Amino acid sequence: MGSTTRLLTLLFLVTTTSVILLNGADSARILCVFPTASKSHVLGMQALMNNLAKRGHEITMVSAFPLSKPVQNYRDVYVPIEGAFGPLMANFMQGKDRNMLKVMPVIVAASLEYTNATLNSPQFRKLVDEERFDLAVVGWFMNDYVAGIGQLFKCPTVLYFSAGFSSMVNFFGNPTEVAAVPHMLLGNKNPMGFLDRLQNTMIYGVDAAIGQYLRYKTKPYYDYNFPEERGFLPYDEAKRHVSLVIFNSYFTQAVPRPYLPNVIEVGGLQIKPKPDPLPADIQAWLDGAEHGAIFLSFGSNLKSSNLRQDKFDAILAALSKLKQRIIWKWDTDVMPGKPVNVMIGQWLPQDDILAHKNLVLFVTHCGLGSVTESMYHGVPIVGIPMFGDQEHNAAQVLKEGWGEVVTFEDLTEETLSSAIRGVLGNEQYRQTVQKMADLYRDRPQTGLDLATFWLEYVVRHKGAPHLHYQGADLNFLQRNLIDVFAAIGAVLYVVFKILALLLKTVKRVICGQKKSKQKRN
Repeated sequence: MGSTTRLLTLLFLVTTTSVILLNGADSARILCVFPTASKSHVLGMQALMNNLAKRGHEITMVSAFPLSKPVQNYRDVYVPIEGAFGPLMANFMQGKDRNMLKVMPVIVAASLEYTNATLNSPQFRKLVDEERFDLAVVGWFMNDYVAGIGQLFKCPTVLYFSAGFSSMVNFFGNPTEVAAVPHMLLGNKNPMGFLDRLQNTMIYGVDAAIGQYLRYKTKPYYDYNFPEERGFLPYDEAKRHVSLVIFNSYFTQAVPRPYLPNVIEVGGLQIKPKPDPLPADIQAWLDGAEHGAIFLSFGSNLKSSNLRQDKFDAILAALSKLKQRIIWKWDTDVMPGKPVNVMIGQWLPQDDILAHKNLVLFVTHCGLGSVTESMYHGVPIVGIPMFGDQEHNAAQVLKEGWGEVVTFEDLTEETLSSAIRGVLGNEQYRQTVQKMADLYRDRPQTGLDLATFWLEYVVRHKGAPHLHYQGADLNFLQRNLIDVFAAIGAVLYVVFKILALLLKTVKRVICGQKKSKQKRN
């Protein structure tokens, strides 16, 4: 009996050790660095890293937003971020500084400083000095020099952007197809007429100019953190050799466009196919909404408490007269004059709330993540866009027919009440968004599964250099065949010159012969 027990114990240990070794062989050490002051930008990447952790990979996440609950195989490295975004967002809620040409330099400068502070923080330098990783996944937001992070750990780099394709982030050579694919600021215009294509060309031109501005502002940060004299790749080369680019977008929200094999659309990363259970108080509030519930949120950056007084009063007056229950993302413990049909919370599980069966409307700033989640769960929108791409997102919802828009300037009790009544009183809005949801969900695999596959693919194939597009190595003249057309033009010019000279010579000879014959006659 003793020998049998020892034999079984030995078999158990061998089997367990084998499993551990096998898992270790398949497991990768993945570093994710996302230096941003916007929590909503990080949510998609947190979902992806969480999924990879469940598959046995060792995850290290560097950001200002650690998970609320610990996850096995998932380590948060907290690097706090402070900067100019807070006052800037407060100004937006006051109706100030809404000109993006003035705001853009502030956002760029803040993003560059956030990233630099993160890369030079004691927490991150400790990782550089003591640890190695198989893959670095970096979050992009006006900070191109994150492309160099993988070099610190001698591992491949994957770039993640929490929105859709933009020429500002197109340093990997993806075709822009300006003639056929409208810029996101132009809206979903397909096909485009001549004036549309002219406008599209101008918008892409502005985009390219902003890209050059970003390059000018960013390169010194890259050179400081990744100097060539220490063996790092030059700035532009580092950007071109990113292994994979992930966009948190999906073509049904815009228009189809050509993508390279190393460019992946995974829209809806942060959306859970099966919602998590809601906190008890929120669950009870929504379950008891016999006339339906309305969710109101201005996202993770814009604080409702910073709303200009007249705008706050207008929203409060409009909501207080509704029979629906309202749940409002409010960033303090107390709301002045809070109506009885309003519940407030400082950080609310937006995706899970929108999935509740009693949700009938989402009043939102129309950030891309919010619009995506609302569409996915089939909830119509009343949009109050504040800045950036929010105006475009709101216009797209309006055009597609599953929501209404109230501009900040026009926001009054009457305009907001009218928009809410218009959406709630017309079943067509909900039917339309349900069709949009069906279209968005109809995929061969979820965005989460697709992103997971490709990250593991890059690890398996040591950076997958075979995905690199050779067109990314061409300069502007080469990429647009200007040098080829110039050479052809030069050859044709020489040929025509020679032909003209020959014709002139032949003509001179013929004319000379005629003159000689005339003289003899």
